[in-house]
Amino acid sequence: DMRCGARMSGGSITVEGNADSWVGREMTGGEILVKGNAAYYAGGGYRGETCGMRGGKLTIEGDVLDFLGEHMCGGEILVKGNARLLPGVLNWSGTITIEGDTTLPGGEMKSGTIFVKGKVLEMLPSYKDEGTEEVDGVTYRKYVGDLSRNGEGVLYVSV
Repeated sequence: DMRCGARMSGGSITVEGNADSWVGREMTGGEILVKGNAAYYAGGGYRGETCGMRGGKLTIEGDVLDFLGEHMCGGEILVKGNARLLPGVLNWSGTITIEGDTTLPGGEMKSGTIFVKGKVLEMLPSYKDEGTEEVDGVTYRKYVGDLSRNGEGVLYVSV
């Protein structure tokens, strides 16, 4: 169902299969587990909203399409598969972890953290390479940006 868990503030939802667009949009608490794939704007904000997900945890066991965590202002997102395009776009806060591959993470990101454990297939040029850093026993290449917005978000990419 489209917008499953929208504005959720507590409790838990398990989706046995795939989730449509905007799963977990603007949620402030609780947990959502999607046992399949998710479509567009998972954990994001609906049209006209300045904040997407603000709290809670969204776990997607499969892949997710574009704009994961758009306008994210808090909370935690875990994607066990791939995130297709622009995860964390316009991100303000919170943590996104992608265990698979992605393209152009963190576009116009102001703050927050994104971990990519797979490959970044295309990187935005507006991130500064800060060398390597170990986080929880894993070595990542650390980038800071999006500098096009004077951002201080952190993007960790597995080496």
